[in-house]
Amino acid sequence: MASIKQQLEQLSSAQVSKAIQNIRRGIERETLRVNQDGKLSQKDHPKALGSALTHHYVTTDFSEALLELITPPSNDIKQTYTQLKDIHKFVLNNIDDEVLWPMSMPCFIKDQDDIRIAQYGDSNIGKMKTTYRHGLKNRYGSMMQAISGIHYNFSIPTDFWKILRDSAGSKKMISEYQSELYMRMVRNIKRYVWFVTYLFGASPAMCSSFLQGRETGLAFEKFGKGSIFMKNGTSLRMSDLGYTNSAQSALNIQYGSLTQYITKLREAIQTESAEYQDIGVKVDGEYKQLNHNILQIENELYAPVRPKQVAESGEKPTDALEKRGIMYIELRALDVNPFSPYGITIEQMRMLDLFLLYTLFVEDDELTTEQQKEAEQNQDKVVIEGRDPNLSLSKDGVTVPIQQWLLDIYNDLQDIAFWLDGHYSGDEYVSTLKQFADAMTNPEQTLSGQWMNKLLSANVDNGELGMTLAKQYASEIKAHQESEFGTEFLIQQALQSIDKQKQIESSDKLSFDEFLQDYFSYATA
Repeated sequence: MASIKQQLEQLSSAQVSKAIQNIRRGIERETLRVNQDGKLSQKDHPKALGSALTHHYVTTDFSEALLELITPPSNDIKQTYTQLKDIHKFVLNNIDDEVLWPMSMPCFIKDQDDIRIAQYGDSNIGKMKTTYRHGLKNRYGSMMQAISGIHYNFSIPTDFWKILRDSAGSKKMISEYQSELYMRMVRNIKRYVWFVTYLFGASPAMCSSFLQGRETGLAFEKFGKGSIFMKNGTSLRMSDLGYTNSAQSALNIQYGSLTQYITKLREAIQTESAEYQDIGVKVDGEYKQLNHNILQIENELYAPVRPKQVAESGEKPTDALEKRGIMYIELRALDVNPFSPYGITIEQMRMLDLFLLYTLFVEDDELTTEQQKEAEQNQDKVVIEGRDPNLSLSKDGVTVPIQQWLLDIYNDLQDIAFWLDGHYSGDEYVSTLKQFADAMTNPEQTLSGQWMNKLLSANVDNGELGMTLAKQYASEIKAHQESEFGTEFLIQQALQSIDKQKQIESSDKLSFDEFLQDYFSYATA
């Protein structure tokens, strides 16, 4: 396979420029509502924000207090970021004196029962969403579900896939070819996700209350009144404490092709678990979980990346993928950036563009079971020891110093940055890459390094600094002048979402038991 630079040199036409300028991005930002004293909100999802079931831009994740703020797909990176700001302002103006928690690891939570499970109304689909969350609580506990992250959705236009297909001399249907290359990106994201964790991991510390007395085997150090941290850690969120699930490690989800991925994922949804059988499904008239299978539904699979297709109403993610192929990929490995009021910066977005294109053009293609295991071990190392300048990783069985591998990737990203800037007629990508150059050789310049330096130099608890920033950011967000999504527009969106929820509730014809039976019998058909 040609080098990245050689591949890019072949993609220099005006046709390429027009296509590549239509890359579409979207952001999903999770954040907890907290009180002025830094404790988790016990209030319902505010009515002024609309229906969490049907709102396009403001919803909830696991709990009533865990907001998810969503931007629609756009080919204008500045527009996406402005929309994110506008949505934040609308939210802050409608949650009374509450503020948004500015980091991934949660605020002080006395007991997991303080985490109120999200409610979505009386429709069958709404009850299903809440029941699924009860299942998560009964399987893994609620504390893990209080963690916040950023999801970055990335879609390459069909016109660009056509150019790549034609230059490769392929005769495949464009949807098939597109899905094939998206799956290559998925495999390479899994292989190189440690790079994102090294650079943008931002949760090396947390409140000790998160552990609730559990033993972890991690060598935590203490500071302040009740904070703990990993000396060289980058992302506790991506550790076994957070969004990884050791119970799923035996699933052996495979990524060789879209068909393979769908088959393995469906197997997990249809395979019973002895451990989860003990919980029960419907006990004394109340649902404890949707079923006792390894995964209740597709979304329970914890992964740093997912291939995605927009699902129609009532359609399962795997069915949408099977029918229409992959439309975009969802990178789920990002911590909330505590240095930004919005959880992410526009510079991070450009870096992610470069990284995701790197996963398309890099020569690696296959991801064997052994290679997947190696990739997971590299990721685990970077999560716990990523800021150790002497850290080494494994590359196809060969030990490589992390600093050398970082520089190798950086050089390839530089070629992509020059190429993108040429097609966008600007210099944003090259200048953004330069901003992160120091972090490649100095771990203290990564987000996790900067956060630990700020914490230790200020000599305050993790939660105390988080609360200080939450209040500061609330003022900054409220002072922002909305320009993409005005207040009136978002008020209308909220009212329309409430009407839509009522329509769904009034149109239900089946009992909840019948609805679930129908849903899961279809899944096994």
